This record gives sequence, structure tokens and C-alpha cells, in this order.
Amino acid sequence: MTTDKPEEAMTFGELLELIGEQQRRLAVLENAFASLCFSLDDRANHLLVHHLQLEAQNQNYAEPLQQQFSRLAQEIQKRAGIGQLPEA
Repeated sequence: MTTDKPEEAMTFGELLELIGEQQRRLAVLENAFASLCFSLDDRANHLLVHHLQLEAQNQNYAEPLQQQFSRLAQEIQKRAGIGQLPEA
């Protein structure tokens, strides 16, 4: 979409509709991913949460993205009913 080609321009209403659709799709994906913990064993859930927590600390990501990784780790931890990764 460029302003050079008005036939490709999107109205504000269309943009809002597209944003809403993307938000709904993202919500479904987040829910599906967080529900993945019901298919995994305890060790895999711990590893998944640990990995997400590491991503939440990754300084290469912007703060809002780090927060999303942290939020997803907490949601999976809650759904799986797990605490900290057990000592090996």
C-alpha cells in the first residue's frame, strides 16, 4: 500500500477492521499456545516456561516484547500448575 496508488489505499474503517481481525487471530494463537501445556509432560512444561523466561530477559528485544514473553510464561506456568524448574 502506497500513497502513489490510491486504488490500494485503505480507509480508516478498513484499517480498524484489519487490526481487529489480527487481534482476534492473535488471541486464538496465544490461547492455543498456552493450552499446549496440557499436551506436554511436566519436564517439557518446565523447559518451555524456562525458555520463555529467558526470552523475557533477552535485551535484544524491546521491552514490550519482553513483557509479552514473561506474560506467556506466567500463563503457561499457571495453566500447567507448575512452580520453578526442579533442580537436576
